[in-house]
Amino acid sequence: MNAAPRRPFDPETLKALAGLQFRARYVVEGFLSGMHESPFHGYSIEFNDYRNYQPGDDLRHLDWRYYARADKLCIKRYEQETNLHFHVISDTSKSMAYQGGKAWCSKLDYAKVLAASLCWLLLKQKDATGLLIQEADSASGNVKSGEAGRVRRDPQLHFLKPSQKPSQFGRILGQLEAVTPAGGPCLATLLDNAPRLIRRRSVILLVSDLLDPAGEVQEQLKQLHFLGHEILVFQVLDRDELDFPFEKSHIFEDLESGVRRRIEPARVRETYLKRFEEFQEHYRSLFRTLEIHHLLLPTDADPGRALAFFLSQRQAFS
Repeated sequence: MNAAPRRPFDPETLKALAGLQFRARYVVEGFLSGMHESPFHGYSIEFNDYRNYQPGDDLRHLDWRYYARADKLCIKRYEQETNLHFHVISDTSKSMAYQGGKAWCSKLDYAKVLAASLCWLLLKQKDATGLLIQEADSASGNVKSGEAGRVRRDPQLHFLKPSQKPSQFGRILGQLEAVTPAGGPCLATLLDNAPRLIRRRSVILLVSDLLDPAGEVQEQLKQLHFLGHEILVFQVLDRDELDFPFEKSHIFEDLESGVRRRIEPARVRETYLKRFEEFQEHYRSLFRTLEIHHLLLPTDADPGRALAFFLSQRQAFS
């Protein structure tokens, strides 16, 4: 029997849904509805026990040897065996606040939906899943004196240890919904702390716009690779950043530094696109060297692409 047709991606529907949990469900259920069978069929499963056959059960799971011995139709029941932990690390820097005209949400909201969708999918399959994010300029951070007697606070890390408990998804949602984009680049800080917090071999699902120069995070990524972690990178960018479609003169502001400058797009477009491609190539080269899988996701695209990408890579580290 064919699976129900996949629900088409509708950015307006996703945008209109209230709450991160409903958006994550829309993404995951829309993705799974287009699959003919469970995406985890055959992945690292072990026999648990039997149950009586019921009309409509898949005949492939009938144990014919047991039938020959006991003259009774029974279905094998399996339980997934997990030997890896999954950690979702999400960038929350101020640059993630950007939302262009074609996007259905900001980069951070897209990252939140993506992170929640990945976590829900993993927890439905009984995988131990955790979260690492940074809340910039947190009021509960460590206080330090800054220049000219000003007081600044260190960014606060929020780390949820991997768990398979049903309550884990609610805890993850709570952390994701509470965080807002703030502060300068935080990717290096997150990756600096990851080896200390993630102590056993894991799969790291990194969600970021990757606007930090590759040279500033390459040592951290090399260390995680050396420690045996598998890393998948989901790069979230706005179409404006990819295509630079502006026509009229604009005042552009760096969201992280606050620097503002008037730009004539027609005069700088070619230079911008060339430099941006070179910037991207630095990351692609680093990822190739470290065997890190990378997917670019524009914020006007279906987040379900990320789930398909994740499942296509999972066999490599199951």
